[in-house]
Amino acid sequence: MPPDISVWDFISLFLFFAAWYSIAWIGRHRKDNEKVTLSSISKSYRNQWMLHLLERENRMPDVALIGNLMRSVSFFASTSILILASLIAVFGVVDDALKIFHDIPYAQQVSAAFWKLKLFLMVLIFVYAFFKLVWSLRQYNSTVIMIGAAPDTFNTDEELFSYANNLGVVLNRSSQHFIEGMRGFEFALAAMAWFIHPFVFIFATIFMSLVIYRREFASRTMRAMIDDEE
Repeated sequence: MPPDISVWDFISLFLFFAAWYSIAWIGRHRKDNEKVTLSSISKSYRNQWMLHLLERENRMPDVALIGNLMRSVSFFASTSILILASLIAVFGVVDDALKIFHDIPYAQQVSAAFWKLKLFLMVLIFVYAFFKLVWSLRQYNSTVIMIGAAPDTFNTDEELFSYANNLGVVLNRSSQHFIEGMRGFEFALAAMAWFIHPFVFIFATIFMSLVIYRREFASRTMRAMIDDEE
């Protein structure tokens, strides 16, 4: 443990991980309290999509739409790898990087060991984001495979609803892991503030949490999707 790490650094780190975990937990469990989120309403639309898809004869437009989603996931997965490579490269020029940060007004002056610890946090975040995005991409592939394997007609409505439900589960899990991967990018912006000062880190964490909370639970997009569903 670097000797120059302070109590405020520990507090800011605790707040950072607590905020990240809380946002993720609320997004997954708030539906249980009969409160709608952007994720839950999107899940409902995706379930409807999979049901209507199986009722259509021509499913190529649906496959093309999923392909567009996969390209977005692939882009961010590739970006996370490039960021990881850049972060690892910075470990070799820590002394030069410290000189740059020493010229920033009010920036915390820390040792090279402490600065590497902050850099390691960034590496962990993008490793997490990469694995989430890659798993999301693989599940989107599984969705396309299931669509291709689906029969043209079903003998009973129960078979239709069961297959549509299984398709919805895979598609929704793909989207959920994509969202969690994107959260890594969002909270990485807050983590960058730790290089300047733990107080800035705390402010950035709170600000990012409020932005994510508003978009997930109180955005105009969510209200529009609720109105259309009703």
